Amino acid sequence: MKAPVVVKLGGSAITDKSKASTARLEVIHNAIKEVVSYSGPMVLLHGGGSFAHPFVSKAALRNGFREKSQLSSVSEIELNLDQLTRIIGVGLLLRHRPFVPLAPMSFMTLRRGQIGRSFLDPITAALRLGLIPLIHGDVAFDEIRGCGIVSADRIASLLGEKMGTSRVLFGSDVDGLYDGNPMTSSEAERIPEVNRGNYARVLKGLKPSKGDVTGGMRGKALEAVWLAKHGCESYVFNLTKSGNLRSLLAGSSSIGTRFVSWRKTSQ
Repeated sequence: MKAPVVVKLGGSAITDKSKASTARLEVIHNAIKEVVSYSGPMVLLHGGGSFAHPFVSKAALRNGFREKSQLSSVSEIELNLDQLTRIIGVGLLLRHRPFVPLAPMSFMTLRRGQIGRSFLDPITAALRLGLIPLIHGDVAFDEIRGCGIVSADRIASLLGEKMGTSRVLFGSDVDGLYDGNPMTSSEAERIPEVNRGNYARVLKGLKPSKGDVTGGMRGKALEAVWLAKHGCESYVFNLTKSGNLRSLLAGSSSIGTRFVSWRKTSQ
């Protein structure tokens, strides 16, 4: 089987983070049009955005299980994520691209907030049948803390490491990584490439996002660097701009921020 490409539809792009459980339908359906332009094997991931982050923050689930009141939040988050997955799934079916939803909590566990054990055979089996595995960031059971959060970005890097993924494409609501905050500074410049020589400096300049329970752009960059060290190329790009995803799937290397792969070192 040809190595699959992994596409992540970022929660910041496909949902309105200012309104709880609000999908940006135009962005979603445009992204799906571009997804189905690719005929090879693909794993499609999506973030939770406003369908998950506000509820995870409220229940403090990222820090593990502490009290029974958190359990209802787990149920609520799963229902919300299922709604967003269904919206994406309907778009795929309308364009005649079969998919199967796979919840991370059913094929992996955490250990102190990090991925502990994973069983990826269902993903491989779906790909062999010609299905798109559709996976979201999720609540997952933690062997030590009871439960925790695994981001779609982290799942993407796991697939890149374990499945020989050809490329990982991280769709967001900005044009890539910047040397400043492009939302607040007109002087911020896009970083076209991250490689072995500059990755430490780039990471140092990225601050964790307070409004994103999975680490925001810094968390995404850390996973992209992990992929690079395991020989997998990745891109952070603007999913809200029509044509970007289609071009990357067609092989372009000039969109967004490119993380050039290199072999894992002893660093």
